[in-house]
Amino acid sequence: MIWMPMYIHMIFSYAAAVGFAVFLNAPRKTLFISGAVGMISWTIYIILMRLNFDMMFSNFVGASVASLLCEILAIKYKKPTILFVVPGIITLIPGLGLYNTMFHIIEGNYTLALETGSNVMFASGSIALGVIVVSSIFRTYSRFEYRKILSKYHKDTKCNEESA
Repeated sequence: MIWMPMYIHMIFSYAAAVGFAVFLNAPRKTLFISGAVGMISWTIYIILMRLNFDMMFSNFVGASVASLLCEILAIKYKKPTILFVVPGIITLIPGLGLYNTMFHIIEGNYTLALETGSNVMFASGSIALGVIVVSSIFRTYSRFEYRKILSKYHKDTKCNEESA
């Protein structure tokens, strides 16, 4: 699957992300942006997989980049981050692995089901970790910036009160 031409990956990941944004009733002006974020995260994942990186690392980096883009876009467009994050990472969700896990359980091949299921859980965890790490860093930075603005505002109001 990862050896398909890159333009095929880009087209279908963009369509999947836009479709999921439509499914979530995202505003129209955010649909194409969400699609672009989903396409970028999937493209990064595919490139890293082609370079023989681990699936968990590839998912982590793809989700981290998507989360960073979503945080920036949320500020720029004055929208909630979730509008961009969910369609942005939906392309990374290991749906085939989930299907194969259930298939192996139904077939009674529990060893293979456990192996596939654990890979799916690690991949899903790395996606979640990528989003959480970037969001936490971004929120921490935003708090420090907010405190700087507040302290400057309080200094300015004290100066105005003393001069009055």
